[in-house]
Amino acid sequence: MGCRLIPRRRYRFEGRSDMKSNVIRLETGAQAEDEAMRAAEQARDEALLAAEEVASAELARARLVRKATVDRADIIRTATVARADALKRLTQGHDEQLREAEAARAAASRAAEERYGNALQRAEDVAARAVEQAYQEELAAAQRAHEEALRAAEVAAQSATERAQAIKRAGALRAESIYRAGVERATNLRDAISSYEVAVLEASQSRAEHLQSALRDHDAAMSRATEAFEAAFSEADELSGPAFNETAQVDSATAAPYEGEIEAPTAKTS
Repeated sequence: MGCRLIPRRRYRFEGRSDMKSNVIRLETGAQAEDEAMRAAEQARDEALLAAEEVASAELARARLVRKATVDRADIIRTATVARADALKRLTQGHDEQLREAEAARAAASRAAEERYGNALQRAEDVAARAVEQAYQEELAAAQRAHEEALRAAEVAAQSATERAQAIKRAGALRAESIYRAGVERATNLRDAISSYEVAVLEASQSRAEHLQSALRDHDAAMSRATEAFEAAFSEADELSGPAFNETAQVDSATAAPYEGEIEAPTAKTS
């Protein structure tokens, strides 16, 4: 029995195609096909292994990115909660100081009004006693003038003079008491207003200082979170870099055996 011969095959080497006429036994072609299949399977296994390594690297990178994102969110949330608590405490302290200042001002105004009322009442009592005393003296003088008709004119004139002086003294004393009470009330009101303004100014300054401190702490926390996030991304990029290089090398090695692939000829029988 003779072997079937394939008279002509076309080979490609380094981008050139040369027509050669030779004879290849079928057994040798089967061995070449088996070797090509084994090479293809080996290349496929290597490609799958490289793909698994790339997938593992990408999974690790994704986990690192997720962890960095969760840490950054936790830091931002903690800083935001701390800032909100600080603002709440500052606002409560400011409101409490304002209430205390308002209560102190109201108490001072009430005390000033009470002192003014007491001073006015004392002045009214002094004036009433002076008027009553003058009235009693006038009655006594009138009685004496009635009893002493001869000296009535002189006594009446003297009594009228004394009455006028007493009324004048009582009026002057009442006016002086009212003036002093008014001065004292004005002084107390001025002191109360000054104390209220000082308390409000101190409360505002304290709130502004605490607010600036809370803002600085919040900015520092945001900076730390951003640095941690960037460091996690850098680490993930370093982990994913070697895996991508190995994948490129495996793809180049897989494509090399097929550059001289034999084109299937048309079978002819001799």
